[in-house]
Amino acid sequence: MKNKKVVFIEGHIIANRLFGDASPPFCIHRVMFSNGKYAIVRAASGICFKPGDVIQRNDCEWFFNDEKTRLLSFEYLGENESQRQLLEY
Repeated sequence: MKNKKVVFIEGHIIANRLFGDASPPFCIHRVMFSNGKYAIVRAASGICFKPGDVIQRNDCEWFFNDEKTRLLSFEYLGENESQRQLLEY
């Protein structure tokens, strides 16, 4: 039987955009991960992370302020592409 590899990734929120009304908000976030990659992410709960916030992935679960949070699907991008997508979203 294979041992499962524990994966820990940290993501730093470097920018966000808020869309629509404040109830419920629709926020997208530009994130720089500890593996050197970037992404545009959105929390399933609708939470708006602020620049400087940190999200963490431990195994298959994401956490924010030590509480489990679910992110919608995303793909890793290069730095320039993540900037472009945040502006054009």
